[in-house]
Amino acid sequence: MIIIGEKINATRKSIAAAIQARDGEHIIQVAREQVAAGADYLDLNGGSPQPQAEVENMKWLVELVQAHVEVPLCIDSANPAAIEAGLSLAKAKPIVNSVSLEPGRLESLLPILSARECMVIGLCMSEEGMPTGTDDRLERAGRLVEALTGAGKQMDEIILDPCFLPVSAQPGAGRAVCEAIARIRREFPPVHVGGGLSNVSFGLPQRRLVNLAMVVSAVYCGMDAALIDPGSPMMLPLILAAEVVTGADEWCAQYVAAYRQGRLGQAAP
Repeated sequence: MIIIGEKINATRKSIAAAIQARDGEHIIQVAREQVAAGADYLDLNGGSPQPQAEVENMKWLVELVQAHVEVPLCIDSANPAAIEAGLSLAKAKPIVNSVSLEPGRLESLLPILSARECMVIGLCMSEEGMPTGTDDRLERAGRLVEALTGAGKQMDEIILDPCFLPVSAQPGAGRAVCEAIARIRREFPPVHVGGGLSNVSFGLPQRRLVNLAMVVSAVYCGMDAALIDPGSPMMLPLILAAEVVTGADEWCAQYVAAYRQGRLGQAAP
């Protein structure tokens, strides 16, 4: 499983305030906590209504985080200039979060992605907006794969995000995204599949419980990449356990290693 720590994102009030104040200590603490919890990548989003400010935010975040942790980065922005700025400073091969089929989005990013060594998250959104079922997710996944491989990306450099939507607003959203994960996995075996699964619990109490249920279901269907808070109680242990049950963790090696490192928590034997 590719674990992308989601917490350094300007949509979070504390992170936005830290970016605005250039409070490096707070950002470094959040970065270190996510790495200690098991993040393989750290998502960095310095979103700002002012495009040039977002570019400067991204530069500051990339240089700051790389100076204090060793995991690679996930460069996250809707601003192509900010993505290009982040990629230009990345020391290890990063992920770009994200490209979609929305008007102008794909065209503006393909030249940047083609020129850089990086993985990329392809979000199954199009000119028609959010997907509503399984078939449209699969169709959009196919278009993204065609565009990204045409830009020089290898299949295993692509992470397809089927769009995790709130089940409180669309009762069948959880089942639809799980079915889409399974179909994408069958149709495009070399690609990675996953995304920001915590969206499914939006608007509900005790969101953590819904997120945990979602991650187990998604891993069963073939999800192998997740943009999550790795420090959320029992999230990583459940992912590791689900990979054992589904056979994704061959000979249970990752699970046993996590146990030896004390990363499975205090659950009863």
